[in-house]
Amino acid sequence: MTTRRNKGGFQLFRLNRFRLAFKAKAVESKALLARLIVVGITMLAVVLSSRAQEPSVRFIDGDGKTLAEVQAFLQAGQIYLPVDTVKKVFDPAMTYQYNRPRKRLTLTIKGKQLRLQTGMRAVSIDAGKQTHTLSTPPIVVGQRPMLPIAFFTQILPHLDDVEVVYNSSLKWVRIMSKTARVPAEEDAAQDWVVIVDPGHGGPDDRGCESSTGLFEKDVVFALAKQLQRVSRQQGIQVYLTREADVKKTHLERVQLANRIRPRNSSHSSPASHHQGQLFLSLHCNASFSPNEKGIRIYVNNPNGKLRFPRTANLTPTGKPVKILSQANFLKQSQEFAFMLQRELNSLTEVPVVITELPLAALSQAYMPAVLLEIGYLSNVEDLEKLSNPEHVAEMTRAIARAIQTYTTPLNQQDRTTAAGQ
Repeated sequence: MTTRRNKGGFQLFRLNRFRLAFKAKAVESKALLARLIVVGITMLAVVLSSRAQEPSVRFIDGDGKTLAEVQAFLQAGQIYLPVDTVKKVFDPAMTYQYNRPRKRLTLTIKGKQLRLQTGMRAVSIDAGKQTHTLSTPPIVVGQRPMLPIAFFTQILPHLDDVEVVYNSSLKWVRIMSKTARVPAEEDAAQDWVVIVDPGHGGPDDRGCESSTGLFEKDVVFALAKQLQRVSRQQGIQVYLTREADVKKTHLERVQLANRIRPRNSSHSSPASHHQGQLFLSLHCNASFSPNEKGIRIYVNNPNGKLRFPRTANLTPTGKPVKILSQANFLKQSQEFAFMLQRELNSLTEVPVVITELPLAALSQAYMPAVLLEIGYLSNVEDLEKLSNPEHVAEMTRAIARAIQTYTTPLNQQDRTTAAGQ
């Protein structure tokens, strides 16, 4: 009897022990399953995050219209695009073949044959008639050949009459025809005079100041010097109203602009009294609101929106501001303002605004005139851009393109006729 009870108790003990072990295993399994779920969710989040962070590059034309939005691949800080991108944005008839064993990529673009090799920088055009070296070689991603941004900026201009510019901050590539920007013949180009007026100057007139101690007078002067150098390379004479950090009155600036003559001009010419053909005043902006940002363009229009009451339109000497001298050039000023707007819109996500108003800074300049405010020193984003040499260089090239377009010989006669009416 005792033995049976002992056996029964032992079996009950074993059963309870088995139940406890089973529960423990179940708890452990649930914990493991929970960990696996957490790991799976984390991995999925990482994958989705990495996909969400994959860059896309927008291709635009010379007018800023979108040609295509292309998903890109980022590797080692470099952006790569599928080969088919060339077909979407440049040549619809483009074809290509990729030899995987030899890693050789052969493209036919605009009737020319290009040979590349993944991992190599060399590009051969038409069996070696032209050879170029990329700054970044093409690569293979998932058995697909990918082209670097450098292919578009460095090679496409050799295949057609285009200029290709990449904006790394806004992730866009601009493809524009050079034909509309062919500079005038040398003799005609030398007759063009552009006056660039870097605002403010001197120890007592610094303009607005950023939180980092950057002064408006220094920002616009640096831009003006770059613009002078770039424009002169295009055969356009550019003169600055100040060549150093000195203070110049408004009257001194416009007097200088009105008396400068082109190097090839004849003093007997009836127009020689006012030889400047374009006046561009450069400034920065500032606001009490840190959210105000962007580029602004102003045209001097006596009948435009007033920036100040008419009673405030006085010179520092108390004399009334003469704005009628600009009335004869309003149409040409508007035309150049639109060209500037088109070029500069490609540099910013905030649309560039053109405002017309009576403006003292442009008065008495007897030529088409525009005032350009290149950004807000009081805004963090604009300040970062204006402190970035790459952005300033891009802005310089954009302004230079607008000037070059304006000064092409196509409509010079029309502008001269309009100004004389």
